[in-house]
Amino acid sequence: MPSPKRSVETRDVVSRDGVRLHTRIESSPVIAEMHDDRPVLVFCHGYSLDDRSWSFQRAAFVAAGYRVLTWDHRGHGKSGKGSSRNYTIDQLGSDLACVLDQAVPAGPLALIGHSMGGMAIMALAESHPQVVAERVVAVAFISTSGGDMDRVNWGLGTRLGVYVNSLGPGAANAFAPYQDFMESAWNRMPWMGNTMVAASSFGSRVSRATAQLTQRMMVETDFSVISNFAPTLQEHDKTESIHAFVHVPGLVLVGDRDVLTPPERSAVLAEQLPLAEHVLVTRGGHNIMLEHPELVTDHLMSLLERAAERPAKPMGGIRIRSVDIRPARGNFAITLGSPE
Repeated sequence: MPSPKRSVETRDVVSRDGVRLHTRIESSPVIAEMHDDRPVLVFCHGYSLDDRSWSFQRAAFVAAGYRVLTWDHRGHGKSGKGSSRNYTIDQLGSDLACVLDQAVPAGPLALIGHSMGGMAIMALAESHPQVVAERVVAVAFISTSGGDMDRVNWGLGTRLGVYVNSLGPGAANAFAPYQDFMESAWNRMPWMGNTMVAASSFGSRVSRATAQLTQRMMVETDFSVISNFAPTLQEHDKTESIHAFVHVPGLVLVGDRDVLTPPERSAVLAEQLPLAEHVLVTRGGHNIMLEHPELVTDHLMSLLERAAERPAKPMGGIRIRSVDIRPARGNFAITLGSPE
């Protein structure tokens, strides 16, 4: 039997300060019509990535009959840049509100954010709580944090991590005029990019195609954009905005080898969300939706199944999913008691 025909709609949403934001809505129309009560899934990507980071999940959920919206943050992917002074988490929340208002103005929503995308969802909840109260039926925070990002040591130890946090933005800005040269250098010396990707993105081995896709997204993000977003990542505090989701079935998922948004940051979020499943993935790095795509998709599917139930039930506890990357060995899961 042939696979269902896909419908893909791309359009530019205009932010409140006039920046063009690239969006993509994909679905299998026939299947989607059979499940028109399902929420639209809105995927928000992370820092120095773009909507391609959700390629595996987008394909899986479209095949399952969902409408899927992905978009590029300002300065990322196919979106415009705008003023450097507006490269803030608060602005991303405003941008997300514009995306929802112009691309999917009605109906239930499931918001799924990775890293900076999760922060954008928190900023949306802070500035547009009515959207969360009236439309959001499920939320997922993947490898993200509500604050305290200035404490991240990038896996380099406390002392060296402080230097990276303080000097990194300036270094990225200094390299901005040499963007083309740096891209050429990465292409000629793939080991350099592979080392950077492996250190910051993954906690286990991934395919060459996955590593190359991740590297392309990073290298294609303008260094000035990377530099301009860095301060807001370190300074933002959206912990209080999480309370807007206490009534919403949720998922908080992070890898135990995530050096950018460490597991303790996800634990803070999970503690405030009684209806959220808290998942800690062993051998998982920061870009876990690319590293372990089927696992992430499975947990998102489970989230949507719980969201369809009424009333939603409190979760409690941490579910640890152990992923064995060696062939001929299965995955297994254990459930621990609620953390103290």
